[in-house]
Amino acid sequence: MLPIVIGMFEAQYIHARIDNFQHPRPLTYDLMVYLVQALGGVVTRIVINDLRDSTYFARVYLRGPAGETDVDARPSDAINIALRTGAPIFMEEAIFDKLGG
Repeated sequence: MLPIVIGMFEAQYIHARIDNFQHPRPLTYDLMVYLVQALGGVVTRIVINDLRDSTYFARVYLRGPAGETDVDARPSDAINIALRTGAPIFMEEAIFDKLGG
């Protein structure tokens, strides 16, 4: 278990997705996924990759017609995207070291 403090709205979007609640219009995270898919891409994985000054950092890894790339993201945003795409979520082992685990 990894406690990450996130904003109220991000938590609501995670909760809504876990509960399979369908909004009448796409939420921002849904739109992001639709855009990636419309451009022929897929989200391959999410990696929570760093912890600095009590703040977690994440990367969203994508594969598309132009190849593979990754983009910086807040962990809450990355988790929301993973929940919508089924992409696995990983964490760098070095974070455990920083946490003393």
